[in-house]
Formats: sequence, structure tokens, C-alpha cells
Amino acid sequence: MKHRTIEHYELIRRLGAGGSGVVYLANDTLLMRPVVLKILKRGALTLEQMRTTVLREARMASAIEHPNVCGIYEVGEEGEEAYIVMQYVPGQSLDKIIAKGPASMQLALSVGIQVADGLSAAHSLGIFHRDLKPANAILTDGGLVKILDFGLARRLNPEEAEFDPSKSSRRKTGPVAATYTARGGTIAYMAPEQFVTGQSSVQSDIWALGVILYELVSGRHPFSRPDADEFQSIRAIQFIDPPSLDQCCPDVPGEFSSVILRCLQKNPAERYASAAEIRESLKTIMKALQIETGIIPGEAAAHLPVSTPEDEKRTTGLLSMLAERFRESADTQTKQNTIVVLPFKNFGPSEVTPLYGFALADAIAARLSRMSSLVVRPSSALMHLPLAQLDPLDVGQKLLVRWVLTGNFIRSEKGFDLNWQLLDVSGQSVSGGGAISVPSFDLVAVQTEICNEVFASLQGIGQLTQTNERSNAPRTTLTEKISEEYLQARAMLSSFMQRTGSKSDLDRARELFDRVTQSSASFAPAWSGLGITHLQYVQHGFGGHMHVMAARRAFNQALELDQGSVEANLYRVYMLLSRGEKESARHGIEHLLRTASNDWNVHLVAGMTLRVDGVYEEALDQFNQSLKLNPSNAPVIYNHRARVYQYQNQLELADEELEKGLTLEPKHPLLRTSVAYQRMRQGDLQQAIQLLESVIRDDDSMRIAYPTLAMCYVQVGERDRGASLITEDSLSAAEADSEMAYRLATYFAVEGDESEALHWLRRAIYLGNENYPWFAKNPAWNRLHGHTDFERILEDLKKSFRRNQKTWKRLLEQVPKVPQV
Repeated sequence: MKHRTIEHYELIRRLGAGGSGVVYLANDTLLMRPVVLKILKRGALTLEQMRTTVLREARMASAIEHPNVCGIYEVGEEGEEAYIVMQYVPGQSLDKIIAKGPASMQLALSVGIQVADGLSAAHSLGIFHRDLKPANAILTDGGLVKILDFGLARRLNPEEAEFDPSKSSRRKTGPVAATYTARGGTIAYMAPEQFVTGQSSVQSDIWALGVILYELVSGRHPFSRPDADEFQSIRAIQFIDPPSLDQCCPDVPGEFSSVILRCLQKNPAERYASAAEIRESLKTIMKALQIETGIIPGEAAAHLPVSTPEDEKRTTGLLSMLAERFRESADTQTKQNTIVVLPFKNFGPSEVTPLYGFALADAIAARLSRMSSLVVRPSSALMHLPLAQLDPLDVGQKLLVRWVLTGNFIRSEKGFDLNWQLLDVSGQSVSGGGAISVPSFDLVAVQTEICNEVFASLQGIGQLTQTNERSNAPRTTLTEKISEEYLQARAMLSSFMQRTGSKSDLDRARELFDRVTQSSASFAPAWSGLGITHLQYVQHGFGGHMHVMAARRAFNQALELDQGSVEANLYRVYMLLSRGEKESARHGIEHLLRTASNDWNVHLVAGMTLRVDGVYEEALDQFNQSLKLNPSNAPVIYNHRARVYQYQNQLELADEELEKGLTLEPKHPLLRTSVAYQRMRQGDLQQAIQLLESVIRDDDSMRIAYPTLAMCYVQVGERDRGASLITEDSLSAAEADSEMAYRLATYFAVEGDESEALHWLRRAIYLGNENYPWFAKNPAWNRLHGHTDFERILEDLKKSFRRNQKTWKRLLEQVPKVPQV
């Protein structure tokens, strides 16, 4: 179907209509990005009057550059129509969030600070909103608040920037409500003085913010009456005090109530003098409440200055992380079935191998995760926490889980004695526990007994409604020697993957897994571990086809023994992707989403696969699910979401995601590489080069940084320097990784080597990178448009993309909803 166009904007679908015009989702065909286009209603205005009023005001509002204000890209006219083009912001408007009931204090504070900060930026330019209401503020999936419709604002003269009661008394008018709503205002969020003067002010924006905050914490409007007509509603706003928050919402801190009520003072002179004052007051409350934010340094949000653009971005990043983390209400959080298993402490001789405590916790967590009604935080969630200094219940609070499993063990000549406790974080109590004594340490027997007791404890208090465990694994026993070798193998593999990247660690893990599988051929987790180890050789350039075949055999053996092994199924998908077997990988992901929907890694792999298939919205949904299930993996998720926004040319949203990630891990190499790529796209080549050079200095194994830096060198005229970075290591990595292959292809496209560019493009597609929407519009490939081979590749890829869209739609329709956490 052919869509209507206005200038170079293709109207996709109607989003809604209001007093000021009709709003459409549109595609900017020049910059290839989604936008929102508002066609303004003319009413009684002539085009010349609209040009000198509404369009002029929109142009002024476009001067507001702030993370919490939706950007206005363009204003213009076509024929007899005037229009405003704005940033497309995916997410939920605050009115929909308010409709769900009272929000948590964390969410309300974060939203309040962000809205106040956006208003402050506008007010500093002499611009106020004029129609601030929940429907005009969007909370993105990433937790960022964006204020919409500043296109209806008008500029203030300096003498009008603050409300002066002495002036208002001389400007009384008649039926102001009708006049005001005709100009775009909304009665429920109008300040008392507006019904008298017909004028907006900075203080009227502050009043509207107060109403929004009241609604967020209480779930109701402060002046609404079910049977009230318009006149009665106006009288309530002018003369009736709102219900006390102390009575209707006793959990709201008194300091927060005071801020809200000060915003709602009838006399504008008694409200806050500026939105900046509200922002600082809310930050102080956030600090005073010592809000738990898991891995997010929430207290820092109250300390960060806002004097420079970089500081403002960092503060906004922290606050949007808070909003995303606490988007669900506190009531929902208390019902979640989430658990973390802490490393078991050694209470015996210090020379006892430390592997038992950590690996036993991992083994128990893996077994617990097989319960479909239980969400298990991975051991990686503990990496950033000082476990030795924290009480287990404190760990549970920081990781936002309901349950903590903790324990200790003593190894002696008589065998092993283990004690465990199941702690209820919300109740700050012990819900279960027990002791196990075995003459010889048998990992399988120990983890089975503990997990069975945990299941029984949770069922006994009504927290588990089913006991379906996804397993057909045969009952296995392990000797103490084999148990210890298996734990050592897991420890060496984890060391390689998370810390060292040392081939010697990988070789040792492979040797140990081989010995375990030879001694206990029916132990499925050992086969799965062996398969993962072989895959690491391929992915890190230490080996080729023989390791792929060995990985396939190991995963097949693991799944023959235990069809329900999430780990074996998941890494088998990785293997299929590395071999270009995309269709089998898609079906493998669909199976995992149906059978292991409470595993964060499943949703991460699904999101990555959808992303390189060009199915962006579904990819973002999977990344969001993964983040909910494992908040400790936030930096990686933020990087993946930023990549999606980059493909969509929504660079502002990509910037916010990257800033959030760097707030958590300033040295994260993937995030820094993505930031550098973003700077290159924005034309800041020198900053991109500096960032990429620092990434490679810090971690020379970050292969995707090399072709990215080479692209930058070519664009500043240093072609030889760029060519020197394309080494055998880079080529070898591109042979096995679809995204590396495409980045290398793009380097050759920028450098002007069409033959190499097309070769590596074909390789990327063979390896599963079928991201047609991005391949078709990537500006780095502009010079190849019209090239016969390139156009043929795009045409074939377009057909694959449409087929993939249908396939994913069918597969995802079969997937159940993720458990709420």
C-alpha cells in the first residue's frame, strides 16, 4: 500500500488527534529514521496567522536541547497545511502508568526529577509548556522520561518569566476554561490562576508537575470527583484542598508529600520559584531515603552536579536506570518468585579447595532454574557486590530478589557436612533450612537433596504452584574425585570466559571435561560444558571446523541425556548461528522461549538474533525481558539496545542507552566501542579515534574495534594507517562472526574496495547477519548503490527479510508470557 507523503516524510499510520492537530508515525526518507509528524489544525486561522504564531513558537521550542525533552526536528508547510516534525519516542505515557495504580517511590522520584530537569531547561530559555499533563510525558522502556508537545509552548518576555499576582488582578477575563482548552490546555492540570487570567506561567507548569506527582504516588487525581461536571472541577481546583497524602498513602515519606503540596499551593507565589528547586528537593529526598538500587549507585544521583552537559547526561542516565528498574509497583515486586544462591562458605580448614563453595552454588542455581515458576539470578549478579561485607539479606535487597539461599560446609576426614538456609528478603526472616552429612562429596546427590528441600519449603508457604522440572536426565552419582574435577573444569571455563581469556585456562577446562565425560558418560552437564569449551576455541580464533564438530557431538550427547538442559540447548543455538544455520537456530530459540522463559540468557540470545534479522521492536522486547530477569547484566543489555536504536537512526535514544551503560561500567570495551561508532556516525571523527585507540590499548582482543577504527582513519585521510589494522586476526574473527564480518565489509566499502566489501558482506549474510533494514540505508554503502552485485544482494536479502518477519511472527505467537518479576 502506498503511503501519503509530506515533503520527504512518509506517513505510516495515524497515532492520534488532539486539540492542536493530527499526529502520525512517519518515516524520514532522507535520514531513514522514524519520526512523529503533527499536521496542525487550522481552525479559524489563516496560513499566515499559523505561520506567525504556532510555527514560530515551535521553532523557538526546538532550541531546547535536553535529554528529557522530545526534540523538534523541523517545522514547515506544504500547500495549505502546516506541520511539526518531532523525535519518535517509543514507550508508555505517564497516564497509562498512573492508571495501573500507585507507583513505587523510586519511580515517582525518578520521574519527578527528570520532568523537573526538562522544565528547568525550557524555563531557562524563557519557554514554558502550557499543557503539561501525564499524556504529554513518555517513559521509555529504558526508563528515560521525555516531555512532549513543547511545540505548543510560547516564549516569555523576561519580565513575564515569573508570575506576578499584582499583574494578574488586572487581567481577569470571562469564561476562561473554554478559551484555554481551545488553545490546547487541559482543565484537570490547569492551575487556579489560569481560570482567572487565561495566562500560563512558569508557576502553572510547576502546578501541573505537582498534580502529576500526586497521581503517581496515589494513583488518583487530587481534585477529581466522579460525579463532578466541568464547573465543579474548576471550583475544586480553585478552592478545595487535595486529600492528605498521609491519609490515603501512608507509605509516602513526609518530605515527598511536602514537595507535592508546595507545588499545589493555590497562590502561585507560595509554590517553588523554579523547576530547578523541585529537582534539587527530590534529589535530596532520594539521598535521604537511601533508596536501594541494586547495582545502580542511586546515592550518586543526589550528588551529581548539573553544571555541564556531560554531568547532566550522567545524572539523566542514573535516573532513567532508576525509573526502568522500579517501573513496576512495589506490590508487584513483593509477589515475585526470584532467588539468588550465594557461594557456600568454607567453615573448615583453609587449605580446602575454594571451588566447592562457588561451584556448588552454581550447580544448585542451575538445578533451581529448571523450575518454570522460579526465576534464578545468575552468579554474575554477584560480581560487583562486596559479599564479605554484606549480610545475605542485604544482598537480596540489592539484587531485588525475594529469596536468598545461603550455606556453609566443612570438609574433614569423615566426609562433608553442609548447612543451608532459605531467607525471605521481604519478610527479613528464615523460611527454611537443613543440614546434610555425606561420607564422600557427591555433587549430584548434594545438589539434588538441597534443591528438593528448597522446593518443598517454597511449596509449603505457597510460593510455588507447580513442580514441573524440565528434565529427562538419568540419575547419576559422581565420585568425590570426579565431582572435584567437574568443579575445577567449570571454574577454569568461567575464568576464561569472564576474566582471563587465556588459552591455557581453556585447555585445562577441556582436559578436565574430557576426563569427567570419560569417567561418567551419563552426566549431561559435563557434556554441555565440554561443548561450550569447544565453541570458545572457535569464537576466539584458537581453532576451526574440528572444534565446531566436537561441540556439536558434545551438545547432542548432553541433549540425548537431558532434553531439558537449558545450557545445552542455548549453546547449541550459538553453534548453529556460528555455522550460518539460521533457520534451525530460530526454531531452537522458539523452543527455549517456550520451555525456559525464566532464563535471562535465552531472551538475550533471542534479542541478538532478532536484531541481526532486522526485527527491531521484537528484539527490544526480548532485551527488556532479559534485563528484568538479570539486572546485573545491564551494561551489555544497554549496548544491545543502543545498537538497535543506531540501526533505526534514533541516535538520541542510543546515546542515552550508552550513557547508562557507562555509568555502571565506565571501562566496558563494547560500550566504548559503540560510543565511538556513534561519534563517527555523528561526524566527530577525532573523538571516535581517541575512544577506539584507548579501547584497543586496554583490550587488544576487542576485534570489532579494529575495522571501526580503520573506517575512522580512512575518513580523516589516513588510509595506510587504517589498512594496517586489518590483520590476519581481524580476518580470522570475521570468518566466524557475522557482525565482525559486516563491520569489516563496511570498512572496505568506505575505503573504496568494492570487491572485498561485497565478499565480506556475503560472508556476514552467510553467517546469519540478515539485517536488511540497516544494510539498505547504511550511509557508508552509498557509493555502492547502483552496483549490480550489491543491488542483487539487497534484493535477495529483502526477500529473506520479509520471510524472516513472517517466521518470527509465527514463532513468537507460540511463546507464553514471561513470568512477572
